[in-house]
Amino acid sequence: MKEREPSEGGHGHDHTHGMSMTCRELFERLSEYVDGELTQEICQEIQRHMEGCAPCVAFAKTLKKTAEMCRRLPSMPMPPEVAADLRNLLASHLPKSKARS
Repeated sequence: MKEREPSEGGHGHDHTHGMSMTCRELFERLSEYVDGELTQEICQEIQRHMEGCAPCVAFAKTLKKTAEMCRRLPSMPMPPEVAADLRNLLASHLPKSKARS
């Protein structure tokens, strides 16, 4: 059985369901929608799409629940060895700066 790519939308289709926004477009904007980062116009377009698309509604509910659960988790400091590894990785991939001391 072929595994679906995340870019294929919530249920692997690129349908508009008679609306201007496709499932794929909704999928690409859903995180911003859940976080309240989109304009009212785009939010309304997403809501119109979801009125006619049960799979996208289910996917949106799952994403919202996941985001809520993550927000409730306590913040934990990064272990020093992980922080050092991250700094080294970033330093190896970023352009060298002459301004560093």
